[in-house]
This record gives sequence, C-alpha cells and structure tokens, in this order.
Amino acid sequence: MRRSLRRATLVLLFAALIWGSMVPVLAALAQRYDVWLLSWLRYVLGVPVLWLAVMLSARPLAPPAPLRAGRLLQLGAAMTVFSVLYTFGVAHSHPATAAIVLMCGPITATILSRIMLGSSMPPGFLFTLLLVVGGGVIVVLGTPGRPAGGLGLRGGEALLIAAQVCWNWYSIRAQQWLADRGQIMLSALTTSVASVLLGGVCLAVGLAGGIRWPDGPPAVADAGMMLWIGVLGVAAAILLWNTGVSLVGVAVASLFSNSAPIFAIGIAALMGVEPSWLQLGGGAIVMGAIALHQLRQMRLARR
Repeated sequence: MRRSLRRATLVLLFAALIWGSMVPVLAALAQRYDVWLLSWLRYVLGVPVLWLAVMLSARPLAPPAPLRAGRLLQLGAAMTVFSVLYTFGVAHSHPATAAIVLMCGPITATILSRIMLGSSMPPGFLFTLLLVVGGGVIVVLGTPGRPAGGLGLRGGEALLIAAQVCWNWYSIRAQQWLADRGQIMLSALTTSVASVLLGGVCLAVGLAGGIRWPDGPPAVADAGMMLWIGVLGVAAAILLWNTGVSLVGVAVASLFSNSAPIFAIGIAALMGVEPSWLQLGGGAIVMGAIALHQLRQMRLARR
C-alpha cells in the first residue's frame, strides 16, 4: 500500500509537471498556429510513442478480456469531446474565470467518483480538497498581468465543467474496462481512437473554413515544441495519469492536477516571468495540502 502511494505521488507529480510545461509552450505555438491543428497534432505525435512503448513492454500475465469496440469508441469519444469542449470553453470564458473553473476540477472528480463507483472519501480528504481548490484559486487571482475587468460568466464555463466530467468519466471507465491490458496498452488504445475522431472533427472544421492553415513548414524551434507537447504532453502525461488513477483513484489523482499551474509558474520564472506573492502563497497551499494528504495515507497504511 505504501509503495503504491509513493509510486502514485511520483507519477502524478510528473504528469502535473508535464502539463504545467504545456502552458508556456502551447501559448507560444498558438500565436503562430491554429489551436485546432495543435490539438490534433498533439495526439498524432503522441500515438506512435505509446505504441512503441507497447511493443517494448511486457505482456500481462493473465489473458485480458475480449476487446469491445463499443467501449473503446466510447472512451475515445470521451477524450475527443473533452478536447472540443475545452477548446470552446476557454475561448468563450474570461481567462481568469476559466482557470478558476479548471481549478475546481477535483470537486467534479470527487462527485463523479462517488456517483459511478460509490467511493467514500479517505480520512481528511474533504479538508485537503478545500485547501487544494482554494490554493489554486489564489494562484489564478495572483497571476501578474491577467486580463482586467470583472470575471463574470460568458457561457464557456459550463463547457469547461462538461469537459471535466468527460475526462473524469474516461479516467474511471478506462480502468474498469481496459485495466487488465495494462496501463500502456490502455493509453495507446484510447489515444489512438481519440486521434482518429479528433482528426475527423478537425476535417469538418477545416471544410467549414474554421481552421487557419500554416503558410509553410514549422521552424526548427516550433517543430521541437510540437514534439514536446505530443511526446510528453500526450503520450507520457496520459500514461502517467492513467497509472496514477489505477493506484489511488480519480478523486485523489485529480488533486495533483491542481499542481500543474505551480510547475507552470516555475517554468515561466525560468523564462524571466517573475511570479507574484499570491501565486507563491497559493502554490505553497496546494503542494502542502497534497503532501499532508499523502503522508496521512502512508501513516494509515502502516496500521
């Protein structure tokens, strides 16, 4: 039990680190490339890496249950709908409001886990949840140079909540339906289906004139950043996330996702953007709450 908790902590923090690094990288790429193309390209670049990992990994000792195409399609569709809702949600929300809604993701994960699995909260989880969400909101409000004006609701917030529901539904069902195939195969299968479906969405958007096509091939630096968001942002991060969920469940794993902006702050600081005291304080609350929760679970595991 303690070994699983330590492993979950490591893989989920690494996933949050990767997702945090996506913020400045995607922001830079979005200035020159269409966001729809970037969303699809991430999956296209990540899928070969996942299948290479499948080829190099050991096979499960017990034969897995027969693969059901309907279930696989549902999982891929959930990932695709998440990507579409997330794109539109961010586009139609105040940036700070969108970030605050996303910081409340652990609440969505906890509720969905309770509904779908009947999961009970571990000791101290509610207090940890409040600290993680509160600290995340402080990080958002302390962002230097965030757009001025009232936060307000612009309609995209509901889409972001729906996106979180899709992602957490995927996380739960993937473990129920495909965990016997191993986390690498699980991630490769679902990401492959999602890449095909998202490609169809991009094709439809492109035919409708909604995609801004690039003028030429990407520069070397841009190509490197695209590989970064595909190989790490999709292949590695999804694999690490699914592994973490398999160890501690989606509710606890979602707590770690709120540490991604803290890593983004650190990366931005290395790039010359000085963080505010509110960001540092909120980040300390988030990381401290997660650390206390994991230590509490390890103490309970000793008994």
